[in-house]
Amino acid sequence: MPSFFDLCVGGFLYIPWIKGQYNKAIFFVFYSAFLILLSLSLKSKREYKSLPLSLLAIWSLLNVFIHAYIICTTSQTMHYLNLYLMVEGFLYIFFAVLFLKVVISYSTNIRYIYFLLPIAIYPWYAQMSYRGSVTPIAGLGVAIVVYLFLSKRFKLGILSALIGLIGVVLHWSWIVGKFFCRPIVWRQLCINLFYRPVRYSGDAFIEIIDPGIQFSPWLEKIVDAHIPANIVPWLAGIFGSGFQQILNSKYTWVDKDLYGWLYRQSDYLALGDDLGPITIILVVWFIISSFRTIGIHPALILFLMVVLVCGFQMTMYIPDRAGIYLMIMAVIITSGIKRRTI
Repeated sequence: MPSFFDLCVGGFLYIPWIKGQYNKAIFFVFYSAFLILLSLSLKSKREYKSLPLSLLAIWSLLNVFIHAYIICTTSQTMHYLNLYLMVEGFLYIFFAVLFLKVVISYSTNIRYIYFLLPIAIYPWYAQMSYRGSVTPIAGLGVAIVVYLFLSKRFKLGILSALIGLIGVVLHWSWIVGKFFCRPIVWRQLCINLFYRPVRYSGDAFIEIIDPGIQFSPWLEKIVDAHIPANIVPWLAGIFGSGFQQILNSKYTWVDKDLYGWLYRQSDYLALGDDLGPITIILVVWFIISSFRTIGIHPALILFLMVVLVCGFQMTMYIPDRAGIYLMIMAVIITSGIKRRTI
C-alpha cells in the first residue's frame, strides 16, 4: 500500500490547476521543500545517486554569483521572485533535483501516480488541442517505435513505423507548418551557446532586444579590466547568458528583428543558452544513465517521450509541465531501480 509520504507525493500533481505561472513556481519550490522535510523522518528505501544532477545543481549555484540579477530591480515583486524563488534559476533546478532524489529514495509505492497523470495532464492537453500541437503525439509515436526495436520486436516496430509514416504523409502540410520555425530557432540558439553579443532594435539602438551576457558587478569589473570587448560575447560558451532573462518574457523568444518573436523551441538548447554548453552535456549524461537504470521495459516509452518533447518544446521552464515530467521520471526511475534490486 502507498505510504503517507507516497500520498503526499501525489499532491505535487495539483500544480497544473494553480492559476498563474508565478504561483505555480511558488508551489513548485515550496511543495518540493515540504516533501524534503517530510523525508527527514523516514528511512531510505533505496539508494539513488546521480553525479550529473549533482554537477548540474552545483553549476547552477555558481551561476548565482557569476551572473547579475538586475533586470527586476524596478519591481519589488519581480525582484522577490528572482532573488528568493528563482535566484538565477538555482532554486528551480535545486528543488527539481532534490524532488527526484527524495521521491526515488523514500517512496514505497507510487505506481498509483499513473492513474492521476491523466487528470494532471488534462489542462495542458486542452491547451495543446486548442493550439493543435503535434510534438507530444510525435514524441509518443517515435518512443513506441524505438522501444519496439530495442526490445527486438522488429515486426511490430516496422509496422508501427509504417503507420507513423502514413500519418506523416497524410498530415504533411500541417506538420511542416508546426515545425517550420524549429530550424530557425535551433540555429540561433546554437549560435547563442558560443557567441552572445548585445542586440539592439534597428540601427538607431532604440531598444535592447537581447542584453547579451550579464555578469555580477564584481565579475564585470574583472571582465572589463582584463578581457577585450570583442571577446566578451564568446564567454557565452563557458558561462551562458544567465538565468535572470527568463523573468523578462521577451527573452524567452529569439531575435525579434530577424524572425519576429520565435519561442525557444528546445529545453536543452535554452538551458545551454542560459548556463552554457556544459549543462547540455550534464543533462544528456543524466538521460543516458537513466536509460540504463530503467532498462528495456515498457515504462521506457514514457521516459523517451518526455526526453523527445523536451528537445522540441520549451516545457521544463514552465513549472506545471516541469512538475508533471519530474513526476513521470521519478516513478519510472524508481521502478527501474526496484527491478534491478529484486
